[in-house]
Amino acid sequence: MPNRLIHETSPYLLQHAHNPVDWYPYGDEAFTRAREENKPILFSIGYASCHWCHVMERESFENESIASLMNEMFVCVKVDREERPDVDHFYMDAVQLLYGHGGWPLNCFALPDGKPFWGGTYFKPSQWKDILKNVSNLYKTQYNDFIEQAIEVTDHILKNSYTVTGASERVLDEAYFEEILYLLRQQFDVTNGGMAGAPKFPMPGILNLLLQYHYAFNKQDIYQHALLTLRNMATGGIYDQVGGGFARYSVDNKWKVPHFEKMLYDNALLVSLYCNAYRVTKDNFYREIVDGTLEFIEREMTSPEGLFYSSLDADSDGQEGLSYTWTQQEFDRVLGSYSKLMAEYFGLNKESAWEKGRTILTRTRSDASFAQNHYLSEEELKSLVKHSRTLLMEERLGRTQPGLDDKVLLSWNSLMIRAYCDAYSTFGESRYLGIALNAARLLGSLMRNPDGGLYHTWKSGKARISAFLDDYVFYADACLAIYQLTLDNTWLGEAESLVKHVIVQFADPDSGLFYFSEDKHKCIVRKTETYDSVIPSSNSAFARLLHTLGVLTGKYAYVELCDQMLAGMTDKIVNYPTSYANWVSLALERSIPFYVIAIVGEEAHEKIQELGKHYIPFTLIAGSTMPGDMPYIRNRFISGKTQMHICNDSACFAPVDSVDKVIDMLKISSKLAEL
Repeated sequence: MPNRLIHETSPYLLQHAHNPVDWYPYGDEAFTRAREENKPILFSIGYASCHWCHVMERESFENESIASLMNEMFVCVKVDREERPDVDHFYMDAVQLLYGHGGWPLNCFALPDGKPFWGGTYFKPSQWKDILKNVSNLYKTQYNDFIEQAIEVTDHILKNSYTVTGASERVLDEAYFEEILYLLRQQFDVTNGGMAGAPKFPMPGILNLLLQYHYAFNKQDIYQHALLTLRNMATGGIYDQVGGGFARYSVDNKWKVPHFEKMLYDNALLVSLYCNAYRVTKDNFYREIVDGTLEFIEREMTSPEGLFYSSLDADSDGQEGLSYTWTQQEFDRVLGSYSKLMAEYFGLNKESAWEKGRTILTRTRSDASFAQNHYLSEEELKSLVKHSRTLLMEERLGRTQPGLDDKVLLSWNSLMIRAYCDAYSTFGESRYLGIALNAARLLGSLMRNPDGGLYHTWKSGKARISAFLDDYVFYADACLAIYQLTLDNTWLGEAESLVKHVIVQFADPDSGLFYFSEDKHKCIVRKTETYDSVIPSSNSAFARLLHTLGVLTGKYAYVELCDQMLAGMTDKIVNYPTSYANWVSLALERSIPFYVIAIVGEEAHEKIQELGKHYIPFTLIAGSTMPGDMPYIRNRFISGKTQMHICNDSACFAPVDSVDKVIDMLKISSKLAEL
């Protein structure tokens, strides 16, 4: 018989709907029962594509005897961390404090009011049985000790959840940024790219920062390290060499062995990053990675409506990576006469074997080098590789497919909309803009809350859970990206409306920053998220959004609020730049010349497309194809002419009529070295 989770929409919760465990979803019903029966609550937190979550489910949660113990001794609550990131943050903090480290599955024991007193991550069945019995026994015999520990843990989390900010005496000058650069360099893996050590996560924020640094200060070593990282990621096993798209991270330090789950947010952020790499280098290798990743998104991660699914599992048929790995025999059967050549191209050999006789495909040489070695032209090689990929993909689609988490998250969808905007801007493919516009309109409609706010998640025609700070921020940023491509003021107005909602509903008056959740989320702690990980923190992203919106609208109160947020973080980001990369990008934006390129005239859209092919950070686009009263447009429309005005604050240079002139003027006025 199914348990209560059968009524949920989260694929992760539905995976557990037929467990013999009497699971509750997170909510009042579980807390009420725990209070009435004075039972501790077990919060078990994970997500649909989590490998070890599946292992613990198979070993323990599907085991009748273990489930019986859980049902007898605890009120058991299953949480999808992607649906309730606020709940996950709180109990992750508790487990890291109590257990020494965190991860998923996250298993945390708490008092009936939700205050945590003990927890851990994955446990083997024998361990788990002993833990259940011991915790239950101690809860009955040492109840007061558990109360004291729960209060102590919660107070510690509360204390550390409040971000303390204060005005800094540091000046955001070149010396400040050199100090940051010095600390970044100390952590570089100069052989393989990225940061030293393993596992290796793609860190788009850090890599984008390196490209910005080079643009601003002409740092060749930084530039080369960024390109080394981008190429090694794209030729390693972390990139799906057959189907496109990136896995979540590499377990080794060479980008070879991925943790095979694929997340929407990684691929969105990496598409935007590789677009920038193409703009800088004009190397078609980076375009191939963008196109391949977006082909994967359209094939496997896009809903019939045009929204984007959350993730693909690491496992199929109970084995990690089975769908993505190959044997020589499979290559021979599928590729026939091309097998030997393509096995060499994709690194299918004894030295690169992974587990159980299977190999993770990688690319060990450039196409130019490989083609020359085999007396082929690059065009001939590309044709062979394309044909081989098609055959391999057909074979792969006949295998058991990894599980799909088909819920729609507002924040992650917004990142993917931004990625499609960047791809359209860089390559001029109108289809990419159409996909972005369709998804943005759907989100604005389907995720709209009756109170004027937004919802966090949508699935099977149902939107639920009030949006979090990152939902509002990333969706507003996507709206501004669309505005700068279309010059449709509707998107500018939508972004400002969302920013106003955030300022009213999320403000933390003590820190000058913004809470991750609203009061209505009913989590024990409202945190202010500031650390930039793979995804930029909601506060750094909001500060950059305020800057963009203030500059585009001419409402400098938004810029002043941005500056207040940045001022409180200045000392932290200079000491720990890898944890605050997006804040550093904002500091750069507020420290070197920053321009609006105002394009006014009937050919404005053509000029925007031409500008998009260039790497010009520290700039925004505004404009119109007709007369208007907006900032940067007022009194500048001349029939039959299209002119571009480069503006900094309220001052503008004389207008020009070609993109080449704009690029030259930006280099001169910004005192930037030529790439």
